[in-house]
Amino acid sequence: MTKVLIIVDKFKGSLTAREASSAIARGLLSAVPDLDIEQVPLADGGEGTLEAVEMFGDERILVNSIDPLGRKIEVPVLRTGERILCEMAKSTGLHLLSKEERNPINTTSYGLGMVFKEVAQMGYKSILMGIGGSATNDAGTGMLEALGYHFVDSEGNNSRRGSYMTGADLINIAGIDDTSVPAYIRKLKIEVACDVRNPLTGPCGASHVYGPQKGASVQDIESLESGMQNFVKVVARYLGRDLSDIPGAGAAGGVGYALAAFMDAKLLSGWRVLFDFLDIESKIEQADVVITGEGRVDLQSISGKLLDGVVEICLRKKRRLWVICGDNKLPDRDLERIGVERLFSVSQFEPSKERAIANADYHIEKISQLAATFLKPPTSNRQTIKIK
Repeated sequence: MTKVLIIVDKFKGSLTAREASSAIARGLLSAVPDLDIEQVPLADGGEGTLEAVEMFGDERILVNSIDPLGRKIEVPVLRTGERILCEMAKSTGLHLLSKEERNPINTTSYGLGMVFKEVAQMGYKSILMGIGGSATNDAGTGMLEALGYHFVDSEGNNSRRGSYMTGADLINIAGIDDTSVPAYIRKLKIEVACDVRNPLTGPCGASHVYGPQKGASVQDIESLESGMQNFVKVVARYLGRDLSDIPGAGAAGGVGYALAAFMDAKLLSGWRVLFDFLDIESKIEQADVVITGEGRVDLQSISGKLLDGVVEICLRKKRRLWVICGDNKLPDRDLERIGVERLFSVSQFEPSKERAIANADYHIEKISQLAATFLKPPTSNRQTIKIK
């Protein structure tokens, strides 16, 4: 019996990872009922991570927090043994704000710090943190303030001008006071599943790359960048070292930087953390065919995203790899180079993006049904299947 392992990310804007995985499984089984299928819907540390791995956890716990604009909310975390899995987007996600509310000048990561603090007060010392999808660009100062750090201006006054630290306040920071940070916060062991490798500042940094999608204007971006650069100088004096250029420092509006610099957190590839957590490598080794995918496959997909991780292990374990996606922007030479045997894309037979998204579940199931007809030993190298 052919063993198929399905490891997919969300199809953004249409299907969760679990929904996409189920649609693929239904399509395969409708054509070949005797397949042995294992589904592992996943994420790379960003939005949807908690739901993707919830089936593998022990308990969902609700904690008190605030959204990026300071409104009270409850945030779920996942307990797995003595470890807690948190998803940053639950407290500071862009999806929590309306389009009109989005502006990283005004948003805060304070809610994330509240989650950390409450988890630590429960007695947990080990946290796996998924960051991504944030609405903030405050270099993690909001989060740090919730944990007991205080930021002061050149006159020794509080550097924030509102209720919480935001991107607008970074330019005011002249000093850091950590005397109010509790011992239980300092004892936290935090691993960060990070889906980007951007530095904190510069043209490839948080403000310039991600500011626009969070609602920042050109003028806002320059202001945010100046604030970030100021904060980096202050932190370098405080720590005696500069971590602003480490891979992932610019993730989640600089939260990656704050966690590494102030909490001694390890910034790790999002897919690698979750693969180790769920022992994905052994699952791939036991499969005859591995199917991965996401809404849009492009160069970013093979630059640290979930698909990149699946590719790496399939190449090493010499496993057949298929991709099912909404749209593919990778040329054939790149697909061949990374070892993709077959690729199935919804856009090949439904060119309308709107209709493809609206009926994503149906389309994914149908192309998976077609894909099942190729579940036999390959007779040639990778092939892109065009459906008419």
